[in-house]
Amino acid sequence: MKLQLGLLQRDGRPATVDDLATVLGPFVTWDAETRGEIVDGPLAMAYRGDRITWEEENEVQPYKWGACITTFDGRLDNREELGIRLGLPDLPNVPDPVIVAKAYSEFGARIFADLIGEFVLSIWCGNSRTLFFARSACGARPLYYVADRSRLIWSSDFGHLVRVSSVDLSVNYRYLLEYIISQPSTKHSPLEKVNVVPPGTVVAFRDNEFKQVGELWNPTNIRSLKYRTDHDYEDHCRELLAEAVRVRLRARPPVFSELSGGFDSSSLVMIGDRILRDQNESTEGLRTVSCVFEESESCDESPFIKAVEDTRRLPGFRVTEKDQAITLALRNVVFTGLPNPLHCFPGRFLAYQKLMRTLGARVLFSGEGGDHLFWSVRDGTPVVADSFLKGHFVEMHAACVAWSHFTNVPYVRLLFKQAFPLAMGSIFPWVSAYQPPEAPRWITRHYKDDFAKAVWDGGTRSSRNMPSLRMHRHHIDLLFCQLAAGYVNEYRDMYVTYPYSHRPLVEFCLSVPTSQFLRAGQTRSLMRRSLSEILPRKVLERRSKGGPGEAMVRALHKEWSDIADLSRWQLCERGIADPERLMKDLNKMRVQGDTGHILRMLTAERWLRSLNHVHSSREVSAHAVPA
Repeated sequence: MKLQLGLLQRDGRPATVDDLATVLGPFVTWDAETRGEIVDGPLAMAYRGDRITWEEENEVQPYKWGACITTFDGRLDNREELGIRLGLPDLPNVPDPVIVAKAYSEFGARIFADLIGEFVLSIWCGNSRTLFFARSACGARPLYYVADRSRLIWSSDFGHLVRVSSVDLSVNYRYLLEYIISQPSTKHSPLEKVNVVPPGTVVAFRDNEFKQVGELWNPTNIRSLKYRTDHDYEDHCRELLAEAVRVRLRARPPVFSELSGGFDSSSLVMIGDRILRDQNESTEGLRTVSCVFEESESCDESPFIKAVEDTRRLPGFRVTEKDQAITLALRNVVFTGLPNPLHCFPGRFLAYQKLMRTLGARVLFSGEGGDHLFWSVRDGTPVVADSFLKGHFVEMHAACVAWSHFTNVPYVRLLFKQAFPLAMGSIFPWVSAYQPPEAPRWITRHYKDDFAKAVWDGGTRSSRNMPSLRMHRHHIDLLFCQLAAGYVNEYRDMYVTYPYSHRPLVEFCLSVPTSQFLRAGQTRSLMRRSLSEILPRKVLERRSKGGPGEAMVRALHKEWSDIADLSRWQLCERGIADPERLMKDLNKMRVQGDTGHILRMLTAERWLRSLNHVHSSREVSAHAVPA
């Protein structure tokens, strides 16, 4: 993770070096490879980050160009196109922030919509006294801000912002419920007084108020793509998957990639391997790291991981179940920022960091998103709903019969309980076609009703498109919510990137007929066909994947004493959870192995407890005697 932060005096008084030091806090001494500060009138900005790509050797941040000052965290994937538009010479040596700053000076804020990549940026325009924030649609790079009467402070590190701003710690229960039950919305943070720059938007602070001045990406504008043959779709899919990996290999080697043995991570590794071979580069420029659960029968992915490694003829690294230190996360509670399910696996990313640091690696590929793009759910509902809406009733009947057989869902239920409501959502777009996720039994009635009525929308956009397209957009919205939650940004030595969030690839998947993905009971049909000559047969033909459930149940047994008196848990004291029902569910998990919402519930409790540490540290500071 890279750090960009700043302060703007809202009353117009000049910012000072001391103001900047206060906002930087402990980051003043962070020995990052690129570091800089700048004070200009009411503005103070700072940047800290290690170099990822070769052109960053010449990078200076904050970057001043004319009357504008820019900080940028991320990667531009259309550098060449922008460089041509700007007439930039020697483009391979021009850092991304320079391209962004010069493009803004040339074209204004409208240029932000033409930036493709994973990024978040801030630009201060001294002439107009306007501060811009822009964040790419996938939301993989975060930015938060706190505004009071006298100043505006922003930071890409949520935990750091909370500490240095002394912001009110009132909990945003809407966010917390979304976190526990599904995915938190991209429009708010876990604290009521901490704001977030939403993904895919440009926000401007001008004349002492915030305004959303632009949208970087709108999936409703994507047109349908119709090719003559399946091979045309497969070629285009393969090309974009390769592009999504190639632009992320633009980093100082080696690059690491998570390899779980699943379809998505294996695809990225094998595509990357082929790219390196085609470029006559060493395949050791892409190394794999895999989490294994050697004590768990139900989550052993080792045979699939080994199939990829054998095909590459290059062994990967293993992070064992013991090294992951799987826990209930109720011990050694400290405030690190956001509620985070990764806190139940505290050793995982520490092990990643150690391995990557040894080899001088900074970038880690994640396979998150393949499920959302390529329809991993074995469900023919959207196919049936599409046929109904088109009035193709014979086709609808045949599809319903087939998918009822493939999924063991009764014909009547699939048609009337699932497909028809989905179709109605396209006829009447103001009617939600989706049911909110089922809340766990231990959520109290008040919060359960609040969630069902007002909270969960999954980011779904209303439109009159085909049901399958509406559902596909819904899946993409959920993916972006997941990436924007910022769970991995807590780990500062790694730059995690998501090839399946590549905007051209996402747009392609949204433009393709659903029949290319769901075919004869098979999920991911297009991806399987596209990669049939790349993936090992063992991975290509797999239909399910294990998870860490068994390991979590084992942790529940080992640390059962940490459960203690549930009535004294923060979740229960705050009225979110019913202690009696929660205890029943925990016992059920312990006996039957059904982990349900356990990760989110435990880490939500951990986060609420951690707020007490922030309170305590502030009390100590308030009562400290000056030296």
